[in-house]
Amino acid sequence: MRQALHILKKDVRHLWIEIAVVLIATGLLVFIDTPRAFWLSNAPLPQTVGATLVSYLLPVAWWILIVRAVHAETLTGDREFWQTRPYSWRSLLAAKALLVALFVNLPMLAAQAMIVQQQGFSLSAEIPSLLWNQVLLTVVFVLPVAAIAALTTGIIQFVVMVLVLFVSLMLLSMRFMMFAAAFVGGGWRAMEWIRTYYDLLVIAIGAAAALLWQYARRRTLGARVLAAGVAMVLAAGAPISWAAGFGIQSRLSRRAVAESAIRVGYNSKLEFTTRALIDRNQRVNLHIPLQLAGIADDVMVKTEGLVATIEGAGGAVWRADDHPWANAGSTGRLIALQTMVDESFYEKVKDQSVRVRGYLYVTLYGNPQVTKVPFGDRTVPVPGMGICAASAVPGAPYFLTCRSAFRPEADLVSVSFSASPDVVDYSPRRPISYSPFPAELSIDPVTPYVAYSTFKAPAPDAIQGRPLDAVTVEALEPVAHVRAPLTIDGLRLAQFEARLK
Repeated sequence: MRQALHILKKDVRHLWIEIAVVLIATGLLVFIDTPRAFWLSNAPLPQTVGATLVSYLLPVAWWILIVRAVHAETLTGDREFWQTRPYSWRSLLAAKALLVALFVNLPMLAAQAMIVQQQGFSLSAEIPSLLWNQVLLTVVFVLPVAAIAALTTGIIQFVVMVLVLFVSLMLLSMRFMMFAAAFVGGGWRAMEWIRTYYDLLVIAIGAAAALLWQYARRRTLGARVLAAGVAMVLAAGAPISWAAGFGIQSRLSRRAVAESAIRVGYNSKLEFTTRALIDRNQRVNLHIPLQLAGIADDVMVKTEGLVATIEGAGGAVWRADDHPWANAGSTGRLIALQTMVDESFYEKVKDQSVRVRGYLYVTLYGNPQVTKVPFGDRTVPVPGMGICAASAVPGAPYFLTCRSAFRPEADLVSVSFSASPDVVDYSPRRPISYSPFPAELSIDPVTPYVAYSTFKAPAPDAIQGRPLDAVTVEALEPVAHVRAPLTIDGLRLAQFEARLK
């Protein structure tokens, strides 16, 4: 330990400029996110721009500090001067870990704790989120950078290796397609945390193994092969299907539900909405209304996905299971099977009695909680939204402003301004997540949300009445994730045929 402290002191003296930049950037994050910062109190745009710049500046400052610290005792080659000293690899590694903990993790932990407390959250209640966010920051921003730095001799080689790994990962996995799908609402959505945590686990194990191997053995070629293997595993993606991921999610349900009592069939009451629409590309879009039975009246249903097999009497089969989230459309409890089939298959089965078998995947929401947010400066804890405050100025729209810490709440939330059904999301909520973990990766721990009414608050002496005294927020939380069997028999598609002209 004495040797580790000796190396740490040497690194602090050598890297004081890099350390100062990290600490200044961390301080800027606290200053910008302090509600009563004097120059930002009435300037949300500069505050947003400043927070965005700092969120990019901090990781870059961390990376420079980590790379410079590791390269202070380069691990590649056998002609480095430090190798002539009686350094233990364990002491060397411990010194670098202490440097990161003292000047990356601890300042960030303190900064986020100050921001959370200043924004009105209970610090004691947010301790699990603070600590878990540090774990995520370490896995994403520290371990991979330290591992790559241990496999390179300088900044230029480090940058080249990072670019090679990044481009290779993108080309092998086509992850940019997945990112694009996420922006338009595709992918695993609220269950995306399953694939994310798989990637994080691979990164943590692979980076830690490469780092330990290089410090203990200094076998650069073997460690680089290991790093390439980790990149290939990440490129291959999580080795589980969407349906298997839903099975994992269902085991985390808060309420036990008897799935055997739940059934999905053809909704004959909405038969008029059934369509077999033949488009100009000789593809047939099927829209088949479904009826979900066996669900309690006190829950709301959110459709997650659907897999189905359509089989004709002659044995022709079409499987709709590639993208379960795209096969189901829903509005409340009005659910429909939506899929596209080849015209050749459709022509074989359209005059036959087809049968449909599959599963509908739904999330059940319950435990409604209604919160009144009074107008004024007082903040109120609101389930699903965080901490909220409402404002009403005569002649201006009603406003609801909320702040959530560390992760979006997995709730269905409705905001009501009196009799007006129209509410505008000025700053949309973050996508919800069903993750059981207390935090998601974030540098800025607090996320704002603003909604306003489409009508203006009346003046106190107006004929139409007095202004509202509060905004009503109703939240439902996910209580169960259920797979319901789908069965339809005797459906003739030809009678619902239509063509695009």
